[in-house]
Amino acid sequence: MKKNGTVLHELDGQKGELVTTVVQAVFQFFKLISERQLAWLLKHKSQVIGAILNALCALVEVASQPDHAELRKEQEKFYSEVLGMVVDLSELTIPTKPEGDWWLIVVAPGVTYNQIIAALRKLFPVWVYANDLDKVIDMAKEQRQVTDKPYAVWVKANVEADSNNANKSANNLVNTNQTTLKERLLLEGVYFKRTGRHLDVSNWTLCAGSRSLGGGIPHVYWHGDGGELGVDWCHPGRCDGRLRSRSVSS
Repeated sequence: MKKNGTVLHELDGQKGELVTTVVQAVFQFFKLISERQLAWLLKHKSQVIGAILNALCALVEVASQPDHAELRKEQEKFYSEVLGMVVDLSELTIPTKPEGDWWLIVVAPGVTYNQIIAALRKLFPVWVYANDLDKVIDMAKEQRQVTDKPYAVWVKANVEADSNNANKSANNLVNTNQTTLKERLLLEGVYFKRTGRHLDVSNWTLCAGSRSLGGGIPHVYWHGDGGELGVDWCHPGRCDGRLRSRSVSS
């Protein structure tokens, strides 16, 4: 058997550095346990090895996830050029992307409904059922709350909202992850900047992740005849084949 020094010498620089880090962590661990606990661990070496390997494999799985560098850059550029905000997404935690085609939505701290509407109106006409969305949306009932850090979610890469959510009201979708109005509006802007086209040209996105102060549910659509984005609302129990929520993966 090779001595530890020989083994470390044969490892390349990065692997040797990682081994050193693990050894340092083990020494820190020894300071936290009692002699009785140490004796138990010595009697169950196979379990100790298994636990260490499982922990490292879990970290490797996290490290294997793509960092989506291009998507981060696209979102940073959108916030800068369209919303006039400098947003650093280098430390953004992006959830695991499901299989298939999905779009990323990033919500940055500090961005308001009114700010988004004003920015979109510089790109294309927008009609909104209320002059001040920040005062009519019930922020406490948003499915995802913006804190001091940005967050990201995935939605299916469909021009039209999810067909499997047709004829499902917001009441039917309670306790499921659905888009908020803010997420849907940001998605419209990013999609337009990317393609020059619009979403929901035949149907409406029911933003079941949001509520108005009166309990209504916002929905968003592109009014082709009028050439404008529409933001309206409906009763939480309304069902319609063209009224469809976009489910979220987070």
